[in-house]
Amino acid sequence: MVPGIIEVKLATTLMAGWMAAASPVPVPSEVVALLLEAKAATPVEVKLYDENLRVDATVVLRRDGSTDPVTKKAVTKLFRCRVTNRSYPIKQRTLAMLADIADRYDGKTIEFVSAYRVQRGESRTSPHRDARAIDFRIRGVQLREIRDYLWRNYSEVGIGWYPSEQFIHMDSRPTLHDTAWTFLKGNNRYKPYWAELARRPESTRTVAARRPGS
Repeated sequence: MVPGIIEVKLATTLMAGWMAAASPVPVPSEVVALLLEAKAATPVEVKLYDENLRVDATVVLRRDGSTDPVTKKAVTKLFRCRVTNRSYPIKQRTLAMLADIADRYDGKTIEFVSAYRVQRGESRTSPHRDARAIDFRIRGVQLREIRDYLWRNYSEVGIGWYPSEQFIHMDSRPTLHDTAWTFLKGNNRYKPYWAELARRPESTRTVAARRPGS
């Protein structure tokens, strides 16, 4: 199944490039709309690296976070609790966010630190325990960029920035309000300034440098 999906993705990309290069006039809006529709319908190849086991994996997800049963089983195993070895399917909306990130940073590997967690000491209210959260980084991409993109484009989410540990936490929380925080010196600092800034209209955002934790 995967090779076929990858072929569709490549064909769509090549078609768009060929039309743009071959046409001496602007491509009609109807054609552009069809190409965009085809891209939206094309599943996303997600390159992953397990920071704990030091292994690579590549999975294919639909943009809504769904996938075929075989891939779903593989993803569930991949994101299992590293302490107890127990597994549980990651929530579809969280996987949709993962697919979006993979598409935005096409070709880059998402290095994940943690996902499903049910070991002793894990909070009963933790989104990790409920299989709704993934902690990750992307080598070569600023954490601030990923953080702001997720917070700006999604609602009903939790987005945490861990500058010292060098990862971003993202979770889906459909029954809770949006929560943003910075983890600094052992504490969560909620409602950080970066969250307010990221959701402002683009014309009003400042480009001033911000201290970690602001």
